[in-house]
Amino acid sequence: MLYQISMMSAAGMGNYGTAISASPRRDIAADYVRLQGEIGLYAEDGLNLQIKHAWMERPPHAPDREELMK
Repeated sequence: MLYQISMMSAAGMGNYGTAISASPRRDIAADYVRLQGEIGLYAEDGLNLQIKHAWMERPPHAPDREELMK
């Protein structure tokens, strides 16, 4: 279920991006940008839950340069 919610959040963010590009009003576009940020934080919480319970692997990250120097 959490995976489905994460996919719907990602689709919602894409829909807001499309709406921003199609809207001629700047005030509505500003609201869409704000909502995208809020949805991004919500989706990040879901992703962290999936990683915590080992339902999803941790996404790739840049190597820790400090650790590599040791």
